[in-house]
Amino acid sequence: MNFHIDKDGAKFSSNGPDIGLLARLDHMVSLSLETSLAPFVIEEVMRPAWVVAENVFDPQNSACLPTYFKRASPNRWSPNTEKLGLLLARDLHALWSLDPASPAAKQLLYAPHLQLLVEMFFRHPVQKCRGQNISLHFRNTERLEADVYNDFVAQFRQAMLARKLLRRERHNWSLGSRENVENLRAYLDDLFTRHHSLTVLHLRLFHARERINLITAPVDEQHQDLQALRACRAKFFDRMRRKPALFTDAPGYVWAVLPSLEGGYDLHLTLLVDTASLRGVLDDKRAEAEQIGAALEDYSDQVGGYWVTGGTGGRGGYIRGDRSPGLYGPDWVHGEVCADDPVRRKKLRETLDYLALRRVLVRLKNEPSGAYFGMPDREARPSRRLAKRGAQERESSADTAKHTRQNSIQYA
Repeated sequence: MNFHIDKDGAKFSSNGPDIGLLARLDHMVSLSLETSLAPFVIEEVMRPAWVVAENVFDPQNSACLPTYFKRASPNRWSPNTEKLGLLLARDLHALWSLDPASPAAKQLLYAPHLQLLVEMFFRHPVQKCRGQNISLHFRNTERLEADVYNDFVAQFRQAMLARKLLRRERHNWSLGSRENVENLRAYLDDLFTRHHSLTVLHLRLFHARERINLITAPVDEQHQDLQALRACRAKFFDRMRRKPALFTDAPGYVWAVLPSLEGGYDLHLTLLVDTASLRGVLDDKRAEAEQIGAALEDYSDQVGGYWVTGGTGGRGGYIRGDRSPGLYGPDWVHGEVCADDPVRRKKLRETLDYLALRRVLVRLKNEPSGAYFGMPDREARPSRRLAKRGAQERESSADTAKHTRQNSIQYA
């Protein structure tokens, strides 16, 4: 959410609120509702008299009575309770990065269940826990940190049950994204039915070198910046359908518009091109390059360059996903994916699901309406010659209808 691209379009940094954290918190909420058991078990353990402290021995104390102390551990009654305990100890304190008082967090709107989690965190003593050792005493009291975590989870469960698990709010919030996932999976299945192999390219596209800071810029300027990106996207997709010499006859693609708080809006584009058709395109490009004695540019750079010139009028930029591992993560699929390869097909589907589902977790408070995720949904516009012919035919039809009405009036 705070993924900032430098002016040269190559360097980037990520800090502030983390989308990965929100994904883990979402999983934490799911686990907490799947069981009513406490995430941590607290037991009283005997320490022999000759043990002064953990791993510290003193034989002179052997005549003294043994002592007892409390020790906590994740509840291993089920895999869900154990996972919940591990997530709480590792990630709950990171909610401080979502402090509602911070400038970045003020711009964000979380999914209803995450919003409730954030609100309760900053009202509960659990915010003082750090999860480094759940068996430590909490702020010099008799309670262990594990006790505080258990109490927080119990209160969160009660709040969710009191609000009927926020079923309606969560359904309304995520409805569009869930439909996008269903449409995406059907679209991918259709592509692999028609093509034995697809070549996958991920690009992050910028409509301008300087983009709006979504933390400090006025809302109307943020919306203008988004509209500028959308206009470039529409122009690029239209020209892409008209340029089979670069994109093949019927290129498949998936796109998403995602914000970064300091870097403005970006267009994430995944091309899904029939591999056999792409080889033909590249063979033609290679022959052209050999004729003029030029080096053939890599295909991803050809597409990125066309976005800059054809989509943004030279003002934009791009970054290739396959050469920037930190841009999408190591699990993203690049290159050829065969229809009969279930492993890579599943990974491709999961990585594209991420783009469809990201708005399930967080959005900007000031986001204008409109599509933020999509696939091809209309036919290419006709050429100018066909459009002119169609206009002439419509004009002729209109004249005929006019004369018919006039004749009808005369004979009436």
